[in-house]
Amino acid sequence: MKLVAPRSLTVRLALLFALATLLTFTLVGSYLYYSLARQLENHDDQELQGKVTLMRHLVGKAASVQAIRQDPHLFIDAGLGHDDLLLILRSADGTPLLDTRPDVGSLPALPLTAADRMPDRESRLNLRTSTGLPVRATALWARIDSSGEQVQVIVAHNTSDSLAMLASYRNQILGAALAGAAFAALLGYVLLRRGLQPTRLIAQQAHLITAQRLDRGLDVASAPYELQQLVVAFNEMLDRLHDSFQRLSQFSADLAHDLRTPINNLMVQTQVALGQPRTSEEYQGLLESNVEEYERLARMLDNMLFLARADHAHVALSFEVLDCHLELQRIADYFEGVAADTGVRLSIDANAQVRADPILLRRAISNLVANAIRYTAPGQTVQLQAQHADGATVISVSNPGPPIADAAIPRLFDRFYRVDPARSDSASSTGLGLAIVQSIMKLHGGQVDLSRSADQLTVFSLRFPNAQE
Repeated sequence: MKLVAPRSLTVRLALLFALATLLTFTLVGSYLYYSLARQLENHDDQELQGKVTLMRHLVGKAASVQAIRQDPHLFIDAGLGHDDLLLILRSADGTPLLDTRPDVGSLPALPLTAADRMPDRESRLNLRTSTGLPVRATALWARIDSSGEQVQVIVAHNTSDSLAMLASYRNQILGAALAGAAFAALLGYVLLRRGLQPTRLIAQQAHLITAQRLDRGLDVASAPYELQQLVVAFNEMLDRLHDSFQRLSQFSADLAHDLRTPINNLMVQTQVALGQPRTSEEYQGLLESNVEEYERLARMLDNMLFLARADHAHVALSFEVLDCHLELQRIADYFEGVAADTGVRLSIDANAQVRADPILLRRAISNLVANAIRYTAPGQTVQLQAQHADGATVISVSNPGPPIADAAIPRLFDRFYRVDPARSDSASSTGLGLAIVQSIMKLHGGQVDLSRSADQLTVFSLRFPNAQE
């Protein structure tokens, strides 16, 4: 499957790097921009403060308002060398006394600070004149010492150069942020491609794995540390798949073997019977023999159908609280004839109750009892027990038969698996009994265990949870 470029992890991470870089540069640039703007504003305020102090002093030393109107040169001289400074003097009634920069237009009305106070920061405002010139201005009352008259003093500083500097600085920051983001995206893309090279090697190794080569896992040592857990998990998944494929292959072989025997019997017997004329009694014997084979095939198909339905949880359960002693006695009565024919005794020791589906419970226990009788020598006893243990009901079937090899235990509950590789008992067993027991226990949320007791008994235990006390 071809990957679409925008969905590439490398491209996405590179774009995220670019976005992170752009955001970082923007935040840093904004901080530097506002720091510079604050410094320029403080510089203008210091200059305004100096001029305001000087103007208040000069007004205080003037003879009168009329003297200021007639000879303003002292105030004009104080502003020499400061082309960006605007100075406006007005009488108490607002009559103009002096305006050093009438060409820039008039200023909006400003709040006037009292004569006995210095203008604070709040009284310094960023304004525009009637011609659009940006200024930072402040206004106050000044008192003439000799006459007590008050004069309006307005001092403004042209901030157009500062604003132009800030605009240029802002554009530079924006350009640097965009260039840095583009460089980060390019550099991130290159570094990510090199950094993700191990993932491409892992992908190449994965492409070599086929259904016939599931045992060939990925090389953990060649994977980066961050991907080693993923590689280990992938290899473990391959091991499970390999084991499942092996079991499936073995299941197919076992199924073919078990189906071949009754079909061959039917075919050979029928061919022999048709080889020459037979009496009606011989044909009747043939049909009876064929019926046994058909019944065996029907049981096998029924068991396989049950396992298939159990695997997909399509078996409806009807839970009931059952008396274990009564259920075990019923099963013992059912197998009484078979046990007597083989010289095996059945004993029951049960004093518990279990919450289970009665039909499936009897089927599971019956499969275990049938196996126990088959592998128990004449004169020996098969024990059926039930008791409460650790919040569960445990039903066990024990027999003194030969011990099961350790190598066979992991596959004991596989379908069609038999401990005897020669399958000498294939005529009486379909090899599905223990697989059905395990499926029934899974449906009940329980489990089946195999153990060897201290007195050398083979013990199959059915553990049912949520037992009724």
